[in-house]
Amino acid sequence: MSKTITPFQNSWEHLAAELAHLDLLLRREVLRWRRGLPKQSQDIFKTVYITDDEIDQLLGDTSNATSADYSQLEVIESAVAANRAEIERRKEASLKQGIYLSLPQLTKLFRLMPGEEQIVMICFAPEFELKYERVYAYLQDDISRRRVSVDLILRLLCSSIEERIQFRTFLSPQSILFSTQVLRYHDTDEQHLPARTIKLDDQISNFLLGLGSTDNEIANCARIFNPEDAKPALDMPDERRSRLSEITVNHFQGQPQSKLIFHLHGREGLGKKSLAAGICDQLRVLMLVVDVRELLERSQQVETTLRKIFRESILRPAAIYLDHFDKLLEDEARSNSILRALVNCIDDFSWLTFIGTEKAWEPAGIFQQHRFFTVELPLPDVSARAELWRVMAEWRGINLDASSCAELAAKFRLNPGQMRSALITARDQAHLRGDESNITIGDVYTGCRAQSNQRLGKLSRKLKPSFTWSDIVLPANSMTQLYEICGQMQHRQIVYGSWGFGEKHSLGLGLCVLLFGPSGTGKTMAVEIMANELQLDVYKIDLSTVVSKYIGETEKNLNRLFNEAETSNAILFFDEADALFGKRSEVKDAHDRYANIEINYLLQRMEEFQGLAILATNQRKNIDEAFFRRMHFAVEFPFPDQADRLAIWKHHFPASAPVSNDIDFNFLAGQFNVAGGNIKNIVVNAAFLAAANSGVISMRQLVQATRREFQKIGRLCTDADFAPYHTVPFESNVNMNDGHPVA
Repeated sequence: MSKTITPFQNSWEHLAAELAHLDLLLRREVLRWRRGLPKQSQDIFKTVYITDDEIDQLLGDTSNATSADYSQLEVIESAVAANRAEIERRKEASLKQGIYLSLPQLTKLFRLMPGEEQIVMICFAPEFELKYERVYAYLQDDISRRRVSVDLILRLLCSSIEERIQFRTFLSPQSILFSTQVLRYHDTDEQHLPARTIKLDDQISNFLLGLGSTDNEIANCARIFNPEDAKPALDMPDERRSRLSEITVNHFQGQPQSKLIFHLHGREGLGKKSLAAGICDQLRVLMLVVDVRELLERSQQVETTLRKIFRESILRPAAIYLDHFDKLLEDEARSNSILRALVNCIDDFSWLTFIGTEKAWEPAGIFQQHRFFTVELPLPDVSARAELWRVMAEWRGINLDASSCAELAAKFRLNPGQMRSALITARDQAHLRGDESNITIGDVYTGCRAQSNQRLGKLSRKLKPSFTWSDIVLPANSMTQLYEICGQMQHRQIVYGSWGFGEKHSLGLGLCVLLFGPSGTGKTMAVEIMANELQLDVYKIDLSTVVSKYIGETEKNLNRLFNEAETSNAILFFDEADALFGKRSEVKDAHDRYANIEINYLLQRMEEFQGLAILATNQRKNIDEAFFRRMHFAVEFPFPDQADRLAIWKHHFPASAPVSNDIDFNFLAGQFNVAGGNIKNIVVNAAFLAAANSGVISMRQLVQATRREFQKIGRLCTDADFAPYHTVPFESNVNMNDGHPVA
């Protein structure tokens, strides 16, 4: 009648049995070792810190056997063989029933031999219970050697020369145990192999005990991706993801020898990790995201840490996603050795690897032994962005109608990651307002603007729009053009998306506008008004930070400028544009040639730019004709006529300002042929004069302020110019007392 085999119910029950078996091996070795001691040595040995009695107690030997009593040795030899066979039978029964056991799983993952599995247990024992340190020190006759040595492992597991030779290969630096860093030597390589001590890797110990903690060295730069971070992208139908999942499933049918690598490239936030996570989700595996940038900065031994990370992917198990891989490629000298290490890691561990970069990258045969696919993730078009806004808003519980989604998609070239952040910011804005349940479209706009790339501020100055349509005075034709500019920005989704015009054109999808006219006619004001209307940030370009005397530097700065602007979803405002967009000159020397190269580069980038770029100049004739042909709008800001000046004069007085009834607006508008900028200066200066004296803005202060403005701009004026108000006495904004100004 066959004996019923009781399977192990869990990993701990199996490990306890393995540790009990190790106790038998150690008791056997203690008896062997004592028998080999000379008689006189036995008394000497009893004076060391670890006594025979202590070892017998630690190993559960209550027989009080002396060094001369060897009757137990044969009994233990038989018990070792029987116990090993019993463990193997119970282990097999557990695995047949689908019971998870961590040690057999480790053996399966790293394809270990039975002898290698036993070596792991011997090294694991001190990580679990400190008594094994004292036993190992006792058997190595050195109280300071608490870790197991190669020699002791061979003594415990080998009974013949042939077995010792075989087990030495398990313990060599080239073996699977050491190449995978399951084990590592605890001392230097100056010692002979039998004398070297071994330590089990901490993460392997945690794996055996069922602890999910990650090694600190790995945790600094790697984490398991949370599928919730990819919501709602994982719930959306995606033909590309389905196709890549199909490729993955087909590849791994039949256990292929080659590994599978997907290179995903596109700007940050376009969903590269979400795409990879979607594939892993369909395969029902985890994804370990490795921040290569953090790895290079934090790790002292990048290649060693990289192997640990890839080994972690085997233990989980998980696919590997290498994020910010571009950082590695910046340093060619350093990247070559790390790339070789990466290839070895993929060869040894990874079955599915994702490489994420912002720019396109050609590995040049590095992965020629494996299947390598490159997938580009472009910025979603207007229609796709509108749909993303709808889905993401719905997922966040925010009510956005179709027109709002279309408007957001047209105005903001945000990627999915930025959309998610914008909606979070919108929710926070509503919460700050005390009305979290009512998130408005204005809150969403605030969130969208918050995603603007702040690095653009290094090359420009952000304007704070404060003007509206009622603040500007222009001829009807110019006003109509400004309305049309805003209309084109607001209806891009319909024209380029729904109507398909975007598919017909690869360039010129942005909007380039030229505002030209004399200084002070309202060009900057118009830019602020359009920014307010479109609810977009506007950046005024600081030409001093862009234009460089060094060859090639201007182009680099311009490239940075346009790249940042496209990610910032902001209006680019080039004031005094003729300084940068001036006419190309005849090439007479190297300076002329490179100056023309800069202009040609600008032409190219302006055509590629998909946002709103506004150029302002006082001299239309100074703009190169090639730029002018690429302008979608050229809006003239003429010098105001008398009727316009009258409106401007009246408009500059706030309703709350104390204004006298004696102000003759018709006289001011008809007599003084000045632009709106000059009128603003006059009115403000007159207000200060009034504040320091009468407290009411009257004709007296306006006449005085006008005199000052004419002096400033170098324009001659006589009393006749101010008749009949030329007799208005002089007024100052300070009182004089003994020649000193007083309040």
